Formats: sequence, C-alpha cells, structure tokens
Amino acid sequence: MPTLLVRNAVLLAKIESVEGTDAAPDPTGATNAVLVEQPLRITFNPTVIDTTEVNPSLDPFDPIVGGMSSQIEFDVYLKGRPTLAGVVPEWGPLLRACGFAQTAVTTAIPSSPEALAAGSSTVRATLGTTGSATADLYRGMPVSFSSAVTLNSFIWDYSAAKLAKITNTAGANLSTSTLWQIPAHMQYAPASSSIPSVTIWIYNDGLLYKFVGCRGNASVRVTSGGPGRLSFRFMGQLTTKTDSAMPTSTVSYDNTRPPIWKGGSFTINSVEAAVTDMTMDFGNQVTQPDNPSATEAFDPAIITSRMMRGSVNPKETLVATRDIMADFRAQTKSPLAAYWGTAVGNRVGLVAPSALYLNQTPGERNAYRTVEVPFHATGRDAGFYVIIW
Repeated sequence: MPTLLVRNAVLLAKIESVEGTDAAPDPTGATNAVLVEQPLRITFNPTVIDTTEVNPSLDPFDPIVGGMSSQIEFDVYLKGRPTLAGVVPEWGPLLRACGFAQTAVTTAIPSSPEALAAGSSTVRATLGTTGSATADLYRGMPVSFSSAVTLNSFIWDYSAAKLAKITNTAGANLSTSTLWQIPAHMQYAPASSSIPSVTIWIYNDGLLYKFVGCRGNASVRVTSGGPGRLSFRFMGQLTTKTDSAMPTSTVSYDNTRPPIWKGGSFTINSVEAAVTDMTMDFGNQVTQPDNPSATEAFDPAIITSRMMRGSVNPKETLVATRDIMADFRAQTKSPLAAYWGTAVGNRVGLVAPSALYLNQTPGERNAYRTVEVPFHATGRDAGFYVIIW
C-alpha cells in the first residue's frame, strides 16, 4: 500500500462559464495551476441526524447521513509576473470568486508620460489632456510622476475635474513641469454583482478531488521584511473523488518569487509611517443555499454580504506628528496604502481609500511604542484594492 505524501499536491482553478458546471481545468497542469502553500485543507460538513427512535435496546438505530457541503482552505503569495504588467496573476480567478472585479490596464495611460495641468500640490495632481473626465475612474490605480518630481503612488480619489488625490506626499509641489502616467497593471476591486464561481481540482498524490460552484472569502497580510499572502477559504460542491495520476510532468507554475515589503512604502493620510504589518479580511459571508434537487442538497456557494475590516500597527508618534486618537474620536476617514516590489509586473499595492478607525490601543514591539489600529474599509464597492503592476 503506497504512502500518500502531503507535499505532492497540485491545485487547478478555472472560472466557470455556467455556475456549478465543471469548467474542466487543463488536467495536464499546463494552464490553470496555482502555486499554493501548505497546509492545503479540505473539510466536509455532512448533515448527520442522530435518531431517537424507541427500541428495546439502550443502543439507538444508526444515524442518518444527509447532505454535505465542502470547504477548501489554502494560502498563496502575493506576486505578479515580471515584465508582464497587466497580465492576470495565477491567483486572479480565485480572487474574482471572492467578490473582486478584475480590471486589466494592458497599456499605460497615456502611452507616453504627459505634463500635469495647473493646480497640483504635494498630495494632489491635476492630470493633463489625456486624463479622463469621469469621476472615480482611476481610483485605486497606480500613478507615477517624473521629471521635476519622481514619485510612485496610488490614486485614492478622482474627480471629474481630473483632480487625483494621491496616497504619497511628494517632496515638492507637483507642477506643469511634472510628467504623469498610469502604468499598465491589474486591479482587483470589490464587486457586488457578476461574481463568478470557480471550479477547483485538487490532486493529492494519486487522488483527485473535484469541486464546482465555489465562492469564498479571502484575507491579506503583509509583514515588514516579508512577502504578502492571500488566505482563501472556499465553499463548493464535491462532484467526485477518484484515483488519478499527478500532472507532475507538465505542471506550469509561474516560478516568480514574491516581492518583499522593503524599500517600498506605507502611508497614513498620504504621510509615510513605520509599521510592522497590515492585515485585511474581506469579510465575505458565504453560504450554500439548500436545494433537495442538488446532488448533496446544496446549491453552488453564494456571497451574501461583505464587511471589510483590517488593522495596522504603526510606531507611536507625538500628537503633533499624527493624532490617530483625534481622528478615531471624530470619525475622520483616512486613506491607507502600501506598496512593495521593484520589478515591472511584480510590484504589489494595497489601497484602502477611506479607512474609518474603530479603536486605537497603545502597544509595544521590541521595547518601542506602537499603536494598534483596527479599521473599517468604507465605500460601496470601493473599500479596498489589490494592485499588481
């Protein structure tokens, strides 16, 4: 009898064109493979009915096993594809099935850097001729400035007057001699409709589990000096568990190493802040509706609500420098943003355009003072953005 090894596993994921119908990921692994971390957990939740039927014995009759839902949990590293900005990362289909809309900006806007219009400052940029006059169109997108001022940042608010509010403070006022450009990138933003389901196949050293109709929740965490991670938890329908050869010879992973959060940035209200880590739980409530016509009496998973909440723990400062307590008590909202990585196509950005502080608790780390700040990412379908560029 062979011993099945935990490390010998492959996960394939593919968006379903018909909800609950197997999207048939490429069984060779040449496409649809996602590099995931151990442990890769599969949990089944059967309905077990213990009966109380009377009989002459102290022992009951057999319990009744009813329908069953399934849960899949795993982590992936936040990374892109170097030199391929604007190309879907491996984990893109998974994040879409967690209620995030995918926007691919495959060419820079504008194609060549362009001068800003008048009316900019250190934290605001009035885009030039090519800039769109559609409010919020560029919210959550990366933007770079060059020539008179060099800066990488994100747009956390954008008006029809082409005024872009940015998440980093420039060293000098942006001006008409400053060039701007939105680089090619992939953006993931929260959505409330047209959320696709995903088919997930998991090979476990000779076994193959197939799940359909999967949707789920995700959370993100990044720690100073380390890579970022997405933690996924999906619900779905198990269709089959079979013996199947591993697609080891042709599995095609993107072997890019994830960028490390160093030499990057973290800002609170467009001002740099030293922080240990940043977390965000997308807070999706996921359920599988009851349906006796379904194979296991449950329909494909659906997302019924979302509560996006996270936390940061910056070094404490004097009130004159930053007064989080005052902002918390006044319910003042602030943009929070992080980015890291240097290689084109493998840079990561996280942006909460309007964070509402929920508390502030004095803390410490390595004998220096910090402040623990939980926050709610406010805004309808605009609370939190994940960017690869």
